[in-house]
Formats: sequence, C-alpha cells, structure tokens
Amino acid sequence: MVADPPPSSPGPRPAPAPVGAVATSAHLGASLWWCEELFAVVGAWVPSVPEAPARAHLAELSRVLGEVADQLAAHLARPSPIEARAWVVAPSAAAPRVVEALAAPEATLDRLAGVHRVLVPRLLVAWAALVAEPGEGTGRALVRAVRRARGDVGELGEEGEALVQAHVAVADDGARRAGHHVGVVEGALVAAGGLVPVGPGALPSPADPV
Repeated sequence: MVADPPPSSPGPRPAPAPVGAVATSAHLGASLWWCEELFAVVGAWVPSVPEAPARAHLAELSRVLGEVADQLAAHLARPSPIEARAWVVAPSAAAPRVVEALAAPEATLDRLAGVHRVLVPRLLVAWAALVAEPGEGTGRALVRAVRRARGDVGELGEEGEALVQAHVAVADDGARRAGHHVGVVEGALVAAGGLVPVGPGALPSPADPV
C-alpha cells in the first residue's frame, strides 16, 4: 500500500523576471560582470592546464564569454547622462570573493567543476529569466541576443560538464573533490546574495566609472 504523500508546502520559488528597463539593465549588467570575470579567470588558466581537451575547451569558453559580453552590452539602457557601461558592476560587495574562490584551485577538475556546476548554470538561469516572459524593458532585439548567448554558452556548458564527468571517473576521490569545490564556490555565491540583483533595481550614478 502506498503511503499518503506529505502535505504540500509553498517552498522556495525562483526569483521573478525583472520588470522595466531599469531592473532589466541592472540584471543584465550584473550577468555581464560575471561574464567578464569568467572570461578573465578562465583565460588565465589556459596556459597552465596540462590536459589538451580541457585546455582547448577553456580557451573557447573564455573567447565566447568575451564575445557574449560585448554583444549583450549593446542592449543595456542608456539613460543620459549615464553611460551604458555603468550597469556592468558587481551585484554586491562580496561578489569578488566568489571569483577568488573560483580561481583559487590549480587542479583541472576543480576548475572545471566550479565553472560548470556553479557559475555557468546560474548564468544560463539568469538569462532565461530575461526572456521567459518578456515585458517592459525587454525588447525583441534583446530577447534574440540573450537566446543566442544562452545557446552558445549552454553548448559549451554541456561540453564542460562532460569533461567534469570524464575527470571525476579517472581521478582519485574525484567525486568528493569536485563536490567540495562546488560547495565552496556555491557557498560564497549564496553569501554574496546570488548572481544578479533581485528587485526593482536602481539607476547607476553618473559618477560611476565607465
């Protein structure tokens, strides 16, 4: 006899999509900050990665992230006298500590796991929120650009996850090591308040660096 299911509870829900041009640009700008940080970290790893498949993958991932950041930046709001570049900022004061945690390990498995089991999946989810129910502030050109970005980065995310699995299968205690580093990066990201701001957003100051 099958037991009765437990009573349902509301549980946590995904953050809602940003509404309006300001919230959309704050959300998109934060995601582009992460793109640029990943571009730099992953690109810096390439010369020190001994495994040829992982080295080629990371070089391609860095290149694509840089291109995506440039392409999506064209869709940031430009409320004079604020430059569009002013939107591309860390979502919190603690966000750089997430980048430090991600960049710290030297083992290829740890590097791949932090990127492909924490940052890239969250980046894809953040972009999905922008195009799931396009509204004010999300024009058709932005929707098309975000969908292209999700396709390009998502394809590399699948390739990266396959590399993680291959390394886990042959590394001593690989699953535990990968899980530990994922927990470190994930914990730092949660402490930083997540990948993108949640809420109505605010205009950046004209005094912000551009």
